[in-house]
Amino acid sequence: MKQEVTQTGASLAWLADRGRTIEHCQQADLDAWHTEKLATRRPAQTFLRWCMKTSRMPRLTLPPQVINQDQAPLHQHGRFAVPRRTLNDNSLPLRARVAAALVLLYAQPVTRIGRLTVDDVIDAATTVTVRLGDPPSPLPEPVADLMRAYIQSCQHLPYASRRSSQWLFPGRQPGQPMNPVSLQVHLRKIGVPPQRGRTSAIRQLVLQAPAPVIAKALGYHDKTATRLVTEAGGTWSRYAPGVHQR
Repeated sequence: MKQEVTQTGASLAWLADRGRTIEHCQQADLDAWHTEKLATRRPAQTFLRWCMKTSRMPRLTLPPQVINQDQAPLHQHGRFAVPRRTLNDNSLPLRARVAAALVLLYAQPVTRIGRLTVDDVIDAATTVTVRLGDPPSPLPEPVADLMRAYIQSCQHLPYASRRSSQWLFPGRQPGQPMNPVSLQVHLRKIGVPPQRGRTSAIRQLVLQAPAPVIAKALGYHDKTATRLVTEAGGTWSRYAPGVHQR
């Protein structure tokens, strides 16, 4: 919402610089805005559609949204092949494999993965859970064994500051977690596209279980889950808290 308001104001200011108001916006103005402001045009389009629908501006043609291939979901084959390879290929770095599992199976963004601590992983001997939301999410095999092996390996790192770090993915600077950009680099090196993998995972998850449950368990905001369900072809009406009649 904040981004939409910011970009709406920017679009109106841009029009004013051209000597026009929204009521007198022309197709050439709209085309020029979308050409110059490619990175920010999506939030402004919501406002422009509303203006056209309410007759506050002429009915013009909005350029189609271009899907960033870095954010497009993985195709069906890749959605299964990439996790299988990262979980079973012992030649890949253990740290990258654990991070990949959190992205591909639990739809976690690298920024959130980087903020996890060792205490967020709960090893109860028979089960391993990770605190992503409420309640903690169980790790299936072989992910649980990978996590155990990874945490154990962190105790044998060559630098004392990293051995004593409570970050699950410690960075090079003492007391600091790994930089998200560095974590993305590690993932891409083993063939895992962070954004596309996360998008594919969350879209699949919200079709397999009620969206409010997924949102709470994985630490997503309800509004984000609502949008993802719609994009994935589901609907919130599949789930009504407290009402479970056939």
